[in-house]
Amino acid sequence: MAIKTVAIVAQGNMGAGTAGQLTRNGLRVITNLTGRSNRSLALAKNAGMEDVSTDATLIDQADIFLSILPPGQAVDFAQKMAPYIKASGKNIIFADCNAIAPATAQEAQSIVEDDGGRFVDVGIFGNPPKLDKNGTRYYISGPDAGYLAQLQNYGLNIIQCGDEIGRASAIKMCFASVTKTMIAMMAETVVAAKALGVYDEVIHELSSNQTDGFNWAAARVISTPPKAYRWVAEVEEIGKTFETVGLPSATCTGGAEMFQLIADSPLGKETVENRQRGTTLEDCSTVAADYIKGLIKK
Repeated sequence: MAIKTVAIVAQGNMGAGTAGQLTRNGLRVITNLTGRSNRSLALAKNAGMEDVSTDATLIDQADIFLSILPPGQAVDFAQKMAPYIKASGKNIIFADCNAIAPATAQEAQSIVEDDGGRFVDVGIFGNPPKLDKNGTRYYISGPDAGYLAQLQNYGLNIIQCGDEIGRASAIKMCFASVTKTMIAMMAETVVAAKALGVYDEVIHELSSNQTDGFNWAAARVISTPPKAYRWVAEVEEIGKTFETVGLPSATCTGGAEMFQLIADSPLGKETVENRQRGTTLEDCSTVAADYIKGLIKK
């Protein structure tokens, strides 16, 4: 059956970016904007998403449902949508596109399939797709992944990676373990250097002797503040993934704590569209170090 309508929740940068790519290529994309922020409303409008107001309507009208959320919400959202899937009597494709451990994906799979839906595991790599830049990759796995692969005809870079639920998530977790922990370590290093009064010397050594790695990580620390709250659960999911194969997860625990600190600080109030603080590495370091100093005084 040809895909005509795709439901996407939520309407953040990745959700709206994915929606925009699909609408530009001729698909109808629906969502539920009830109770959403003004920012979400604006992102949805710019992406051409159509508001259908209720979750039940999303299931009734969609051929495919894409869950694109902060990872900590993935299972709860599957539980929220499952009764609507059951009530509809449709064996709709529910694609979990969140940065979660394979075991978490399998938990969401059980919830969806117990109420009659079909489940596809998706791992998203790269920044949200844009009109002039679409390097985003969507790794998909599961017995019904072939149906979801039709979205490659509508502008998405789809990579099928097997029939097993959890395989796409495993690839995502292993990849993200490198990127996210490097970003967290760089953030922690420069904040510590600022707090200890040795920022300039540390930056000189890193930029002179680890130039490529420093430049890569520094740019990503600067872009982190609006996303830090989402990365807390993602790094925890990476740790969960490691534990299932007998590996230590302490690095991930520290990374999650660092992202939580950034999210709790004034940097956590930043949005992608309207950056005010933390637009340089030194300002990120200063804001976070000052925030920690305030916590210590309390």
